[in-house]
Amino acid sequence: MKKIRIFAGIMALLMLALCFASCANTPVDPETTTAGENASTEAPVAGSTEPAETTYPVDENGYELDRLPELNYNNEEFVIFTWSNQVMWEWNEDDTTNGEKIHDAIYDRQVRTEERLGLDIVLSKQNGDWSNRNSFITTVEANVSAGTKDAFDLVGQYTPAAPIGAMKGLYHDISEIEYLDWERPWWPSDIQESCHINNNVYFTTGDITGTLVRNIHCIIANLDLAETHQLPNLYELVNNMEWTMDKFAEVALGTIQGINPDGSAAYSVTFPNNVEYDSLFYGAGFRFVEHDADNKLVMSDELTGDRLEAWFQTCRSFLFDNSDVEILAINGANGFTSGNVLFHCGGVSDVQNSLQEVSFDFAVLPFPLYDKDQEEYYTITSYWLSLFSIPVNAPDPSMSAAVLECLSSYGYRYLTPVMYQEAFQYRYLDTLENAQMFDLLHDTLVFDPGRLFADQLNCFAAFRQAAQETGSTSWSSYYATNGKLWSRSLGKIIETLG
Repeated sequence: MKKIRIFAGIMALLMLALCFASCANTPVDPETTTAGENASTEAPVAGSTEPAETTYPVDENGYELDRLPELNYNNEEFVIFTWSNQVMWEWNEDDTTNGEKIHDAIYDRQVRTEERLGLDIVLSKQNGDWSNRNSFITTVEANVSAGTKDAFDLVGQYTPAAPIGAMKGLYHDISEIEYLDWERPWWPSDIQESCHINNNVYFTTGDITGTLVRNIHCIIANLDLAETHQLPNLYELVNNMEWTMDKFAEVALGTIQGINPDGSAAYSVTFPNNVEYDSLFYGAGFRFVEHDADNKLVMSDELTGDRLEAWFQTCRSFLFDNSDVEILAINGANGFTSGNVLFHCGGVSDVQNSLQEVSFDFAVLPFPLYDKDQEEYYTITSYWLSLFSIPVNAPDPSMSAAVLECLSSYGYRYLTPVMYQEAFQYRYLDTLENAQMFDLLHDTLVFDPGRLFADQLNCFAAFRQAAQETGSTSWSSYYATNGKLWSRSLGKIIETLG
């Protein structure tokens, strides 16, 4: 998998910014950093003694530059249809800066794209979350049916909405459209590698959207409690590939003894809801759908193996046989913010939304490995991530691709670093370990068609439905009931899109 090494570098840059207070709040201007445009080296990772590696041209801060040619679309309107639920993390609607870092970074990325390509971005939006995903796609379908007049040039949508649109034939295969440079760090490689159907790709995501950073799943650990209870160094467990499901259970269960001296509840592990169980499944290396030796989509062989059954039993016991594992919202009564929870299985958005003012130190960690033989960590995002598609009636698909590439390039160099800074604030930027953990999370993102095609396959919630306290006592029995239906549904997807 392509490695993106971005956040440790961000940390180094921000630490330098702290040393130069006059520049600490001045954003990098990608358009004026011309000193490195002809360079052919990539800046080394912070703290590394390795020489710079020869790669693509970079700017003066070590961020790769895109290779778009000079383009001018003569001030043409470029219409983006998007879901209004996430506009604040993706688009600027007031055409001005206001001093808020994320707002201004979104504005900067958007305006620079307009100026560089000679166009005017116009937003069209409506609700598009889980409850509104079908009505959102109905609007796209009506627009496509109307032809090129007033057509949408680009669609940004809630994750499960994208496959609905693809199955309706509303989107181009973007795998071969001019200007999209899939090898660049602003595109997570796994979404192209894992979600193509006979090499056709109908939606993508990356650093174009701040929702990528906000919605990364992770485990958040209270380091003060870990020290009080003399737990092993959690960062070392991760780095030494010892952060397994068994080790997670070993260090967590029984550590926090139910009631604090003040009478409040305390827990070893909390989840905001059972959706986070998905991260346990993917962290252990499982997927519902994969590509076989002939590069064709199939249901994963491991769904019927003893390996998954053994792990399933371990997880059920972890989740339901221990009174100190609870579903409890991070900002709920006696939640993680109270300081009474050792581990919270949540996401980066929890850090940004709820942990800015806590009085204790915390770590961000990946979800645990299956065992020590697993070679890599795996990380997912929540469904509140935007996926982008080019409609089949877009007047100029190559222009749509150029805008997608340009926005993503600027997002990688400017928006993602600011999202990271805002998530952790300066208080946490003196922790190199957290920067490295953030690198790890970002680098190990995986996308499973079985999870993305939520409506079409209906296996996206299979693990959490099976792993219920009153649910199946074995994975194999659950699979026996559902496996054939999943295979037939996958066949329909391949027939439609392959």
